[in-house]
Amino acid sequence: MRMMGVLAPLILLAACDEPPPAATLMETPAQYLGVWEASLADCEAGSGPSRVEVAADELVFPDSRLAVTGALPDGDMAVRVDGELTTTMGGGPGSIRLELSDGGRTLMVVNGSTLVPRVKCPG
Repeated sequence: MRMMGVLAPLILLAACDEPPPAATLMETPAQYLGVWEASLADCEAGSGPSRVEVAADELVFPDSRLAVTGALPDGDMAVRVDGELTTTMGGGPGSIRLELSDGGRTLMVVNGSTLVPRVKCPG
């Protein structure tokens, strides 16, 4: 019983956390669409380990896919993309943050892994 007395404030604090804001768009905004690689050489090779294909309705990585259910812009250069994530280890709801820099020429994908700047492939 004493343990519950210690945990009760923590449980109450966790219950007070606000959920993230709801998505306001149904698809990934146009400025993020395209194929992005770590380098133009990877673009020319057709496939690199950092490749991400961003479409309005899905984000495709070498080892996973996010079927887009909504997106929430964060200013002009970032967006949180929500959806159903499928990986080699299973699936479930997920979110990935896309951030543009260099006037929209560089993309950072923020999903809990090492950040790799990507360039947009021509075409």
